[in-house]
Amino acid sequence: MEPSRKEKLLNRLGRKPPGTTIVLGDILLDEYTACTRDYSANEHCVVLRKGPSLFFPGNALNVSLNIAALDGSAAILGAMGTDTEADRLRSLAGDRIDSGGLIGETGRQTTLKTRLSDGDGLLLRVDREDNTPLSASAAGLLLKHADSLPAVSCAVLSDLGKGVLPDSLIAGYIRRAADKGIPVLVDPAGENIRRYAHASVLFPNLAEFNKLTSRSCENPAEAARYAQRKLAEWEIGALVLKAAEAGSYLITTEEIRHVPAYCKEPVCEVGAGDSFLAAFAVGIAHGLPLEESFMLSNASAAVSVSKAYTSTVSTRELTAFIGQLKQWDDRRP
Repeated sequence: MEPSRKEKLLNRLGRKPPGTTIVLGDILLDEYTACTRDYSANEHCVVLRKGPSLFFPGNALNVSLNIAALDGSAAILGAMGTDTEADRLRSLAGDRIDSGGLIGETGRQTTLKTRLSDGDGLLLRVDREDNTPLSASAAGLLLKHADSLPAVSCAVLSDLGKGVLPDSLIAGYIRRAADKGIPVLVDPAGENIRRYAHASVLFPNLAEFNKLTSRSCENPAEAARYAQRKLAEWEIGALVLKAAEAGSYLITTEEIRHVPAYCKEPVCEVGAGDSFLAAFAVGIAHGLPLEESFMLSNASAAVSVSKAYTSTVSTRELTAFIGQLKQWDDRRP
């Protein structure tokens, strides 16, 4: 990226993007619990004494909060339970985003991911999930709420593939946005890439890509070449292939652009994909072209993995990182 374009991008980040970004997806709570090791005289197993826990919003809610941290306007759509974890998530979200589209379903358990660690690192993750598909009435309420939001500039779908979001809801959400000319960004899951037809950009990693396409590509470059040949058939505008330490690839029918990873020694990779997706959405909301939104999202992910726990990336942090990154101008996609 030429220095003049870099300066314009940094100036743009200092402004509030027009319109709202709506985010539909799975809602979960991330718990991080510090433990100390102990032993049991009569049980042959690892014993952990639980210490204090830290809680953070995950997945779609984290995407929304990352958008807000970058001075964007975000509205979240999704379903939770009516339990303590749901109350905690609402409290953590506060008034930073429009949470009117968060539905509390009686009888549903809010997804909770608990990570147990000692001083040497992660020991165990315990997930409590309720993968009951949304009822038709709940799905209808989410689409109705999406339709009621004014001045929408971008739509995001964050799908964990847990079966909560039915195909009809995904298709309806994408079609409604596409028919209105609203770009649709999708973090996909599952085994059928065609369920995301008419999306503007898909954001899988290599394992997700292989599962979605029933392929066994051994490296991201191979997957990128295959995706380029298939985009039109899949009815998808572009694809961003996330490849961790190998960086990421922006794939359109015209070209493939590669950006190496900016961060070489990550602290915590949990939630980095949320920061990546959110920054791309903010770029699109600002009216930036795909390649500049792509660069923005790579920088945001680099900041995210340099921080502990599930995190958000602020405008200040992102602009400081871009401003100090000497390699930025040399790493044109």
